[in-house]
Amino acid sequence: MFDTHMHGEFSCDSSMKFKEAIEVAKQQNIGIVLTEHWDFDYPTNPDKFLFDRDEYFKQNMPLRTDDILLGIEIGLQPYLAKENDKVAEGYPFDYVMGSVHCMNKKDLYEAETYEELTREEAIKLFLEDSIKCVELHENFDAFGHIDYICRYMPYADKHMYLSDAPELFDKLFKLLIEKNKPLEINTRRLDNKEAVDKLLPLYRRYYELGGRYCTIGSDAHYKEHVGRRLDIATDISREIGLKQVYFKNREMIVLEGL
Repeated sequence: MFDTHMHGEFSCDSSMKFKEAIEVAKQQNIGIVLTEHWDFDYPTNPDKFLFDRDEYFKQNMPLRTDDILLGIEIGLQPYLAKENDKVAEGYPFDYVMGSVHCMNKKDLYEAETYEELTREEAIKLFLEDSIKCVELHENFDAFGHIDYICRYMPYADKHMYLSDAPELFDKLFKLLIEKNKPLEINTRRLDNKEAVDKLLPLYRRYYELGGRYCTIGSDAHYKEHVGRRLDIATDISREIGLKQVYFKNREMIVLEGL
């Protein structure tokens, strides 16, 4: 089993060192992929979510094995597609994850992003931006945390539903399937049974449209979170019929028997 999403000392918002993640992974007998943040022109901190790629590989390549792999999480924004597609060029990343952290050039973490928007309007804008990102970006391997907006939107109901925008969900899923990009099952919110119940129809729809593969990631920023709730994510993937995968040398590897 692989935890394919975590952040170490090259991510400004992380409190974990990569060597700590490796120790936890060994204790759990799982593989891991380091996915440090890379967000060009981040709204609140334009240069903070970037890192020295040469230093990253100098420091971490000696730690790389078949079960300890090196990746990057690129924050997708439509107007940055050309720049983002060049980020991994010339570097031996095992995995490039594409994620949406912003909407209309605004940080999804910030409450002001949602001002004058209903929950349904915010979901639609998030999906529209995600669709544009997937349409325009080519150099990424899988799509991270589709429920990222649910962590931060300031509404009483913090869930997203297929019924919020069925056409937009379908368009996003079809694009990912056409481009052979697996969908991540992010474990961040899976301690909440209600969140699991609301997410299941989304993953099921991805499968119904032809999606067959998923990555699983904890999005750990602390060593205590490495490998968290992989069992719940595995139950979801089994129930839906999605095959768990990870990437090595940018090649998709299917984890058999999970």
